[in-house]
Amino acid sequence: MIEKKHIVIEGRSHRVVISQPVRRGANAVRLVIPAYQPTSIAQELLRICIGSIQNMTNADDYELWVVDNCSPWKNCRWLLDHPGINVALSRTKPLPPEKRFFYSPFAFWQRQEQWGSYANALGLELALKLVDPRSLQLMTLHMDTMVCAPHWLDFFKSRVSETNKAMGACFEKHRTPEGVVHILGCMVDYQTFQAEGIHFWPDLPQYDVGDKVTLQLREAGHTVSVCENTYETPLLVESIPATSPYKHLSVVRAFDDSGNVIFMHLGRGIPKADERYVGESASAEDWIEFAEEHVIAS
Repeated sequence: MIEKKHIVIEGRSHRVVISQPVRRGANAVRLVIPAYQPTSIAQELLRICIGSIQNMTNADDYELWVVDNCSPWKNCRWLLDHPGINVALSRTKPLPPEKRFFYSPFAFWQRQEQWGSYANALGLELALKLVDPRSLQLMTLHMDTMVCAPHWLDFFKSRVSETNKAMGACFEKHRTPEGVVHILGCMVDYQTFQAEGIHFWPDLPQYDVGDKVTLQLREAGHTVSVCENTYETPLLVESIPATSPYKHLSVVRAFDDSGNVIFMHLGRGIPKADERYVGESASAEDWIEFAEEHVIAS
């Protein structure tokens, strides 16, 4: 059943098309992917992310929400027909407060990529209006992530405890010396998250999307942790067996305590408008080919 709602965020009403065929109990982790699909490449990345979760995770252990941030309708409507997921398609442009009175839909240079941090946070905040508030854990994911082992979710859950309230794939340290759990893969104790009034909004240039999750948890006396990963410790690549397909894919790889790759991130900075990647990371085509050979089809 498809429902249409108006959800108010920061004093602005957002028109949202919602499909919620999946309803799990409080013990099921709420997985949230904020999405923006201006291109076919972006669509494929999201498809891979969803497919890896569905292929590698017991369906009873999670409830997946994909929140699309006003992508062209032709690019996002496929989500409504995708089995096993809950979908929220926002049809309101994700404009930050300072843009609302000066934005022109006819000005080609005013594009969502220019305020991507706000849009990303808005997608997560919309999800908070939709997930069951009784949920015990909530995990945010980027659409260019891939889960790689059947025990990945259990591993993340095992690290959320009475004292440690967030578990992530990696720390981001270039904005704060002590590091914050990167929101690309971050599980939080959702009851603590709500009780402490935590939010995902950025405060640029110092704090990006989700940085304050870590800061607010620490201020409340809690700890946070992350997997060992090649983003912070590139030499960990040498520990991957030469026979492993994960050895040579140049992306961020996160490990369990036994050195198994359980989670990957394609890398930062996709200029979505022209479908090209920059930097040392593997290409989107490499990522998709790898997933279809080793993760989706396994």
